[in-house]
Amino acid sequence: MTGPFLSLAQIRNRLILTARAVLRDHRAGPDGRCRVCRVPECRVATAARNVIDAAAARRAAEDQATEEEIRAFYSGEQTPRPAGIAPATEIELRPADDRW
Repeated sequence: MTGPFLSLAQIRNRLILTARAVLRDHRAGPDGRCRVCRVPECRVATAARNVIDAAAARRAAEDQATEEEIRAFYSGEQTPRPAGIAPATEIELRPADDRW
């Protein structure tokens, strides 16, 4: 059971571990049928493979985005800023409050 205190990465990791366990249980036997469901194309195993494939695709996209950010940082290129966020040079500096 997952608690509200788990991060999204931890929940994703638990889903992957569960999908791997399902694939171990629902692997095809010598006759080509699922050992649990006894059908040639097990829907449970297919769903588990889809979970693992989706997690791998998401991880690849995150890795690529991180590499692009690092490359842009070290090459001196400016990365696009989200709307409403000004660069540090445009922030208005205010004098310190003298009430203390």
